[in-house]
Amino acid sequence: MKQIISTTLLVWLAFAAGAQQNREVRKLSLQDAVSLAKSNNVNLKNNKLEVLQAQQKVKEVLASGLPNVNAEGTFLHNIEIPTQRLPNFINDALPPGSPRGPEFIDARFGVNYSTSAKITATQLLFDGGFLMGVKASKEFVNLSKVNLERNAVQTTVDVSKAYYMVLVVQTNLKLLTANINQLEKVSFDLEQASKNGLIDKLEYDRVSLQLSNLNLQRDKLSDQEKIALMLLKLQMGINIDENVQLTDELENLYTQKQTTTVESEPDMTKRPEYRLLQQQVRLFELSKKRYQYGYAPSLAAFATHQQNTFGNAFGDIGTTWFPGTFWGLSLNIPVFDGLRKQAQIQQEDISIKIARNNLENLESSFMLQVNSARANFKRVAQQISIQKSNLELAQQIYNKVELKYKNGLSSSLELTTSQTDLETARANYLTTVYDFFIADLELQQSLGNIK
Repeated sequence: MKQIISTTLLVWLAFAAGAQQNREVRKLSLQDAVSLAKSNNVNLKNNKLEVLQAQQKVKEVLASGLPNVNAEGTFLHNIEIPTQRLPNFINDALPPGSPRGPEFIDARFGVNYSTSAKITATQLLFDGGFLMGVKASKEFVNLSKVNLERNAVQTTVDVSKAYYMVLVVQTNLKLLTANINQLEKVSFDLEQASKNGLIDKLEYDRVSLQLSNLNLQRDKLSDQEKIALMLLKLQMGINIDENVQLTDELENLYTQKQTTTVESEPDMTKRPEYRLLQQQVRLFELSKKRYQYGYAPSLAAFATHQQNTFGNAFGDIGTTWFPGTFWGLSLNIPVFDGLRKQAQIQQEDISIKIARNNLENLESSFMLQVNSARANFKRVAQQISIQKSNLELAQQIYNKVELKYKNGLSSSLELTTSQTDLETARANYLTTVYDFFIADLELQQSLGNIK
C-alpha cells in the first residue's frame, strides 16, 4: 500500500512539474528573437560547422608539407624456395679436356623464414603547388565565414519579418476584440428592446449579423496568430510548443523606424553577397597560380632505417639482425605533360573573367535594389500617415454613429456600415504598417546595414 502511495505521489509531482514548465512563458523582444535565432537556427548551426570543417581542411593541406613518418614490418615464410637456373660457370674454369658438368646449375636462393622492420621519414622541401594549396585552403575558410555572415543577415531579416507579422496580427486581434465587446453591448440592448417591442427586430438582426461576421473574423485572426507564432519559433530554432510572449509594441517599433536614413550612400563591401563573390575570384586566381607552379620542380627529402633477420628454422628468427640505413633527395622536374597544365590555366582564366563579370553585374543589381528600396520606403512612409488618418476618421465616424444610434437618431444599417468601414480602415492601416517594416528591412539590407 505504501509503495502504491509513493508511486502515485511521484507521478503527481512529475505531472505538476511538467505543468509548471508548460506555464512558463519566454518573453522576447525583437532583438532577443534575433539573438536566439543566431544561436539556434539550424541553417546557421550548419554554417558554423562548415567553417570548422574548412579550418580542418587547412590542417589537412598543411599536413602534406610537414614531416611524415611511417613504420613497416614484414614476415615471410618461403614454403617453396624459388629456384633459379644459372649458366654453369664452373665449366669455364676447368682446364681444357677436363670432364665438364651440366650446362646449367639449378640454384635456390633464400631461406625458409625472413623478417624485416623499417621506418621511413619524408619531408617536402619545396613545392609551389603546395604553397598555393595552403593559401587557397585559408581563403576557403574565409569563404565559409562570409557565407555564414550572409545567412546570418538573411536569418535576421526572416526573424524580423515573422516578429512583425505576429505583432500586426496580435494588434489587429486586440482592436477587433475591443470593437466586438463594444458591439456586443449594443446588440444586448437591441435584443432587449426588440423583446419588449420597442424596436423592429430587423434592427437587432442587422447588428447580430455584423457581430457574427466579426466573431468569424476574430477566429480567423486567432488561427493566423498561431501560424505566425509557429513560423517565428521555427525561424528562431526553438520548439513550436514553447510558450513565448512578444514584449515589443508595434507603435514603439514604428516610432523607432521613423528615424531611418534613406539617402545614405551604399557600400558594396558591406554586403556579404558581394564579398562572397570577391572571395570566389581570389580562389580562382590562387587555383591558376597553383597550376602555374606545376611547371616548377619539387624537392623532397627522405630517410629510411631497416633491420632484417633470416633463418631456415622458425626459431632462428631474431637471433641475428642485419641493419640498413640510407637517406636521399627526390627531385621531380616536369618536362612535358601534353599541354594539360596549359589547358587548366586557361580554364581558370576563363573562370576569373566570368566571376569578375558577375561581380560587375552584381554591383549594378545592388544599385537597382537600393534605388528600388528607397522609392518603396518613401512611398509606404507616405501611405502610412494617410492610412492612420483614415483609421482615426473611421473611428470618429463610428463613435458618432454609435452615439446617435443610442439616442435613436441613427439606424442599425448606418451603425453596421460604419463598423465595416472601421474594420476596413484598421486592416488597411495595419497592412501598411507591416509593409513599412518590410520596406525598412529591405532598404537596410540593400545598404548592407544588417549584421
